[in-house]
Amino acid sequence: MKFRKTLKTFDRIDITALIDVVSFIVIYFLINATLEKSAAIKIELPRSSASVAKEKKQDDLIITVNKEGKIFIDKDPTPIELDNLKDKIISFLGPVKKRDPKKNKVIIRGDGTANYQTVVKVIDQVNAAGVIRFNLAMVKDSSIQK
Repeated sequence: MKFRKTLKTFDRIDITALIDVVSFIVIYFLINATLEKSAAIKIELPRSSASVAKEKKQDDLIITVNKEGKIFIDKDPTPIELDNLKDKIISFLGPVKKRDPKKNKVIIRGDGTANYQTVVKVIDQVNAAGVIRFNLAMVKDSSIQK
């Protein structure tokens, strides 16, 4: 018995692999966008005409006070109590006697509408932790008259 060979022409393109790749890309961007928003602590920094922008060094500790008076260390989204701030600073920078003077620096970012007393209490805790240098972060504003 003789079989005939038939030639089939494909009139459709198989896009299964393309759909898989596109769905993975969409899922990646959705997850990446969600993670990026939760890591940032948004505050409105005060403005100054004499502010000089400096880059954060890896050894610098950033303390953020938002408008509700909550205190955050670096990019950690969980607020900490004011009473625990001194211990957190010491655990980040190390004991006062063994601390490298170049690494003994803190940057305080206070929201422009934050309670001034809260920022002063944070400065007191920074001094109590043995930090010899700290900066108050602000945004340069050219519209302020000298």
